[in-house]
Amino acid sequence: MEKQDVFTNLHYLPIFMFIALPASFIITYIIAVINGHVVPGFPYISDTGTFPPESCLFAQFLNIIAVIMCITIYIRYAQIKEISSTYQLSTYWQKFNRISLIVGIISTIGMSIAGNFQETSNLIIHLIGAVLCFGGGTVYIWLQAVYSYRLNPLGCSPKITNLRLVLAIFCTICFFVVFIAAALAAKDFKGNNPRIWSKDDGGWEMHLLSTITEWLCAIAICIFILSFTNEFREIELRYPKINYKEDYTKKIYGVFNATPDSISPTTSI
Repeated sequence: MEKQDVFTNLHYLPIFMFIALPASFIITYIIAVINGHVVPGFPYISDTGTFPPESCLFAQFLNIIAVIMCITIYIRYAQIKEISSTYQLSTYWQKFNRISLIVGIISTIGMSIAGNFQETSNLIIHLIGAVLCFGGGTVYIWLQAVYSYRLNPLGCSPKITNLRLVLAIFCTICFFVVFIAAALAAKDFKGNNPRIWSKDDGGWEMHLLSTITEWLCAIAICIFILSFTNEFREIELRYPKINYKEDYTKKIYGVFNATPDSISPTTSI
């Protein structure tokens, strides 16, 4: 296959994700603070993308990042699939890999939902998106951490494998802390605007615990994606090949009143 038919340097994808996701949050956070939509400190990530104009950027950033995250997750799936086929791993681990792909894609869909449905416009759908994003992301991290141990020594180094396990445990703790602390904070909240939450509004400590934990969980997920970098250096992605179905091919032969051998690859249709 020609050189131009191959994608190389795939390791830039995890690096891009590690930079782009926090950068998106920081940009919308700065705009939200300047416009007085959130107070400086640690608001919820989604609070920084609730009102225009930052909400427009927030949704657009997350949509783009969700697509790139899907591509990254698929490449990881294809990489593990190739290893499983080459070293003839059991069908159990191949199914495990497919489940990981599905969970990963669900988490990226949740990210897009949370970014496009602001909590002020539709709280239920926004929360569903947040749960799919952080919950699905946490499950995906666990699946990949388990697979990393299974693939040793074919995959990453023992240090990276252990790091992934630590990140999986950390994200699990963060996921429950975020939602439990948020519920406790909301119960004691006596203010008018939860996006401008002050100490006098009640539930401040639990609110701060929830928001800080959410930011830490997002950073941990970014670090986990970044850990794919070295493994992605060793692989390349080829363009997909499109083939006509047999029935359609026969139809083409009939239209041109020709035999298969008489139609060259350069024939215009």
